[in-house]
Amino acid sequence: MRYKRGQIVGVPLCDKETIVETNEKLIVKREILQIEINKDGDKTVAVIMMNPSEADSIKSDGTVNRVIAFFLKPFQRPLNERNRRIEDIKHLNILNLLPIYNPRSKGLLDDLSTIIAEHYDEYLHLLLESNIQKNLETIRTSDYVVLAWGMPENFPLTLYYKQVSKVLEAVISFDKEIFVFRVRNSKARYHITKHLNPPHPSRCKLLRLVRVDVKLFYRIVPRGFRDEL
Repeated sequence: MRYKRGQIVGVPLCDKETIVETNEKLIVKREILQIEINKDGDKTVAVIMMNPSEADSIKSDGTVNRVIAFFLKPFQRPLNERNRRIEDIKHLNILNLLPIYNPRSKGLLDDLSTIIAEHYDEYLHLLLESNIQKNLETIRTSDYVVLAWGMPENFPLTLYYKQVSKVLEAVISFDKEIFVFRVRNSKARYHITKHLNPPHPSRCKLLRLVRVDVKLFYRIVPRGFRDEL
């Protein structure tokens, strides 16, 4: 899938690196994808998802194109801050809890096992820690942060929530404006999943931003949100 003509400026910056290359398997990592969108502004938003699907400097994917189109709108009016207009977003930093390319999150566990088999346990630990450090550096220099990692299938929850807690700890310490997406799929509109996680922007329509706070025990809580909104 291509980036849509007229939506971005220049070539996105992507730090792809091959981790495993055998006759049976190719595993590639990406810690950050930086995109300049075609609109006026000078602010940066960091969007933190689960793991990369396909997008790099040359090709995009459905989720990244959806996020670009969302922020390309003239302004954002958060659902629970309706008197506010955010109209200055120019740069997108796409981050992930896990840096491993795989369009199917169900396959991530196999990828991690392969990395350990081809290298060693400590290599995987260093790979994940490097990705977290990139998250922290990028969050620190971004103006807004959107949490968007969803809930993976067939993946160890202990590792998943360990990565989540590290990211949320950074978001809290850097005192950033934090949002989640309000989304609509074939079943409902929502901005927090049934597992109390932020929605992932795939296979849905992105409706609005919702301002959230990260409370005690890393709870993601919509700010001043009423059920009728």
